[in-house]
Amino acid sequence: MFNKKYSNLFLFVLYLLFSVTISYFFVTRIYSIAIGLMGLSLLVTIFFCKNLFKKIKAKSLLKILFWLTIITSFTGTAFLTIPFGSYHLFLFRLFLPVILLLILLQILLNKGILIISCKKIKFYLLFLIIWFSYAVITLSWASSKADALRQIYFLFVGLSITFLIILYLKSLRDFKNFYLLWVAMTIGLLSIGLWEVLTGNHLLVSSYLGRATAYAGKFLPSTVFYNTNDFATFLGLTFPFILSWLHYKKKLKSKLLGLGLLGCSFYLLLATGSRANLLALILEIFIFLFFLLNWKKRIKWIIVASSFIIFLLIVSPLFIQQTLNQIETSLKSFTSTYQRTVGSDAMRINLIKNAVYYSIHSYGFGVGAGNIEQHIANYSPYYVSTLLNLHNWWAEILANYGILIFIGYLLFYIHIIKNLWKIWHRKIKTTERMICETLLLSLIGFSIASVSSSSIMAFNPQWIIFGTSLAFLNYYKLKYNKNTV
Repeated sequence: MFNKKYSNLFLFVLYLLFSVTISYFFVTRIYSIAIGLMGLSLLVTIFFCKNLFKKIKAKSLLKILFWLTIITSFTGTAFLTIPFGSYHLFLFRLFLPVILLLILLQILLNKGILIISCKKIKFYLLFLIIWFSYAVITLSWASSKADALRQIYFLFVGLSITFLIILYLKSLRDFKNFYLLWVAMTIGLLSIGLWEVLTGNHLLVSSYLGRATAYAGKFLPSTVFYNTNDFATFLGLTFPFILSWLHYKKKLKSKLLGLGLLGCSFYLLLATGSRANLLALILEIFIFLFFLLNWKKRIKWIIVASSFIIFLLIVSPLFIQQTLNQIETSLKSFTSTYQRTVGSDAMRINLIKNAVYYSIHSYGFGVGAGNIEQHIANYSPYYVSTLLNLHNWWAEILANYGILIFIGYLLFYIHIIKNLWKIWHRKIKTTERMICETLLLSLIGFSIASVSSSSIMAFNPQWIIFGTSLAFLNYYKLKYNKNTV
C-alpha cells in the first residue's frame, strides 16, 4: 500500500501527463482553444480539490488508472494523438507504462513481493511467459531485427493488458463493470460507424480518410481502427455481448436497447463486407441457440426473430432482399471455385501455404517474431501478388513462432473454452452465467473472426477478451474453491 507521499506523487504524475497531453493537443489547433481552456479549468478545479483526492486510497487510484487504460486501449490512436515524427503518442501509451511503473513501485515497497491471487491459472500464465520469452529468443535468428522488435513490443503490450485485467478483475462487480464498459464502447463505435456509412467521413486514424467520393471504400466503416476488417473483427467479438444482454436482461428498455445494438451491429457488419466475421456470427448464433438454450427458450427466440424479420419484410422488403443477397454472395464465396493465380480467395490460400512452407523451412522453429512478411517479400513460393500480411492469426503464429508455440497456443485457447463451457453448466449466479456465456461465445467466434484482419497482434480487444476469460476462471476457482474445472 502506498503511503501519503507516494499518493501525492501519483496524483502529480496524473496531473502532469493529462495537462501536457491536453495542452499539446489543443494549442496546435486554433479551433479547439475553447476546449483546451475547459480542460485547463478542470485541472485548476482538481488542484484546488486535491484534499478531497488525498482521501482516496492509492489502491483506488490505481483501479481508476486501470479502467482508463482499458478504455483508451479501445480508442487507440483515434483521439488525442501527439505525433513525434513517425512515432505517435496517445493516451493508451501514456496510461499503460504509468500503471506498470506504479505496480513495479508497489512491488518494491512491499520488499519485492506482490501477492496476486492467480495461482489457479498459473499454467495459462506460464505459457504466456514462455511465448514472450521465445519471441525474444527468436531475435537471434530473425532476418529483420526491426520487425521482430516491433512485434515483441506489441506482444508485450498485449500480455500487459492481459496481466492487468487478471490483476484487477477480482469481484463479480468488476466483471459487471467490464461488461457494461464493453457495451458502452460498442454504442460509441456503432455511432461512429453509422456516421461513416451515412456521410463518407472518417476519423483521422482511418485508412479511408480523404479517399475520392467515387471510391467505394469511402463509405466503409472503420471507426477507431485503421481499416474496416479490424472493426469487423471487433463486431465479431461483440455480438455475444449483445446476445447475452438480450438473453438475461428482463426490463423492456434493456430489451429495446439490445435489439437496437443487434440491428446496428448486423447492418454495419454487412457494410464491412467481412465474410469471416459473418461466418463467426453464424457460428455464435448456432452455438447459442442449440447448445446454450433449452428447447422452450430456443423456440421463443426463433419465433421472436421470425416475427421481427416478417415485420421488416412488410415495412422494407427491398432492404431484406438486399441483405439476403449480400449474405448469399458472401457465403457462396466459401464454396465457389477460384482461379489459382488471381482473386482474394486464391491469395489468402497461398498466404497460408507460404506460412506452412516457412514453418517447415525453419525446421519448426519459426522465422522469428514478425518476420514472415519480410520472408514473403523476398521470396514467396506461392503467388500472393503484393500481399504480405497473412490475414490469418493462426498461420501467423505458426510461421513466426514455430510448431511448439502454435500447439501451445492452440491448447491454451481450447482449454479456456473447455473450462468456460464446464462452468456455464454448473450452478452459478445469473450474472456469473451471463459473463461466462459472453466470454465463451466470443472466444468461439474468435476462431473464425481472427482470420479477417491482416494481423491482430496489436488488436487490443482480443487481449481484453482473453485477459477477462482468464480472470473469470481465476475468480470462479477461488470463489468456489475448485482446483480444477
